[in-house]
Amino acid sequence: MQYPRLQEPDHGLPLVQLKERRRELVIALRRRPDPPTAHELMEIAAIQHAISAFEDVIVDLDAASDTQSPGSTLFLVTDRSG
Repeated sequence: MQYPRLQEPDHGLPLVQLKERRRELVIALRRRPDPPTAHELMEIAAIQHAISAFEDVIVDLDAASDTQSPGSTLFLVTDRSG
């Protein structure tokens, strides 16, 4: 049974892709009988660290946009190529 995916807001950051990659790695590890290698655990930990960092940035960006005066504008330029 597949559950519907919640649509996360796109802040121009690869947060969704990182979460999907973490999920894929964890599922792959659960399906096999061998214990995870140190490298695999480090890869998952690095992805989790990146996810946390992006979430912190998003919170800061959202807080900054909430406190801006109506006449000021914040532009976040992102490169979406590749």
